[in-house]
Amino acid sequence: MANKQMSGYGLSVSNMANEQVKSSPIQSAEQKTKNLINANPTGTNIAKFSNSINNQLTQYLPMKKMELAKLEKIKAQGSQAEGYSEAVDGINTIEKGLIQLNNDLEQAAAKRKQLLDVEVEETYASSNTNEQSENFHNFANGTFADEGQIIEDEMGMPRLMYAGQLHSDIDTGGEYNFELENLVDEELSNTRELAHGEAAIDINEYNNIVRPNLEKDLNKLVKNKDSRDAVKDYMYQNPALIDMFISNQTGKEITPEYKETPEYDKLYNLNKTNVNFSDGFVNTVLGMHDAEFEKREPAKETKPEKTVEDYLKEIS
Repeated sequence: MANKQMSGYGLSVSNMANEQVKSSPIQSAEQKTKNLINANPTGTNIAKFSNSINNQLTQYLPMKKMELAKLEKIKAQGSQAEGYSEAVDGINTIEKGLIQLNNDLEQAAAKRKQLLDVEVEETYASSNTNEQSENFHNFANGTFADEGQIIEDEMGMPRLMYAGQLHSDIDTGGEYNFELENLVDEELSNTRELAHGEAAIDINEYNNIVRPNLEKDLNKLVKNKDSRDAVKDYMYQNPALIDMFISNQTGKEITPEYKETPEYDKLYNLNKTNVNFSDGFVNTVLGMHDAEFEKREPAKETKPEKTVEDYLKEIS
């Protein structure tokens, strides 16, 4: 199994900031992912299980094989034999467990491939939290696989565990959905045409017809949880918007120097979980549309066409 590859890009920060970030667990995980991708320009081959898991399997599977042999011997004595029912149940449990473990290993490898593809395509949402981002990279670059454990649960099912959790319970965040951004951009493009194009409309038509319809559509868009998450993603995927929001929070200009301060970093991360960006989003977008009409040049005064009487007056 191999993931696909594309060229990437990096963000530059000051040397001091670089040293601070590089020492963080997130940056270490990010760098490991980047190194893996760069070392495999044609795609990273993803094994079904790591060397660590393979070593555990070499101990676990023979042990289960021995258990099965003992249970099969009891089962072969017939239904009247002592321990027959327990033996049948035990055989079924072991077989189901091995099927479950195989599914866990396949699912984890498939997810790792999918996460590496997300990283290569640069579609990981900027609104994901630090914890999600660190999980994302540790899953994608194989750290979790290298440190994974096979542990039987209370039902005797062997499960693949990453960082003390079931592999499928690891929160790795999500991809950026461009649907909302594309919609906002499309509507803004339409408004620019109405404000500045050949078939431009007057401000009254905009205020009385176009704007109310746009407001209605935007309110529908942000009314459910998925839409609210999309708004947050949109804000964080566009740095100017989240910087504007933090500027309003603090009353400070968001300069490159301020963006390296602990205060900015704290607000940038806290807002991912503590703020409902849907509040005020509709008005923010409407303000972008209003600005197109506010900045257009005033309509030139058009003189009425001359009538025959006007010409007669001029020559009389």
